Amino acid sequence: MSTSTTSALLPCSAAALREYLGTPANLPEISDPEIELEILAAPDVVAEGAEITFRITAIGLKQKMTHRYEKVTDTEIIEALTDGVMPSWRHRQLIEAVSDNECRLTDEITFDPPGGMMKFIMSEERILENIDQGMRYRYDTLLELAEAGEIT
Repeated sequence: MSTSTTSALLPCSAAALREYLGTPANLPEISDPEIELEILAAPDVVAEGAEITFRITAIGLKQKMTHRYEKVTDTEIIEALTDGVMPSWRHRQLIEAVSDNECRLTDEITFDPPGGMMKFIMSEERILENIDQGMRYRYDTLLELAEAGEIT
């Protein structure tokens, strides 16, 4: 199992960030345009047991995936792959208040790279590079939104 952990300090309240991240319709805005995220089905607001189905382009391949929200609280959202090319994928988002107007978002992704011939295209190293690039874009965009007052 491979793990990627990244975090960013953002100039907004933890509650506002949680509300923003808990709205699946916002995900394309904070996702790297190179992955061409297209949400196919999702709840209006994340809830335990709900599923989100989406399509992305990753490492040159179009992939359709479904994730189930395993845990949803005021400070945490955990989703896990239920259908897709990877054997396993789990994304934990933890939101911690630093002050009234500042919070830390930590993203922890654990995964098993695919086997067979796919492991040559989607190696662990390549997946980790893509996660890192995607998280940099995500944090930069969240910072811009927070600074513009769109996430308060």
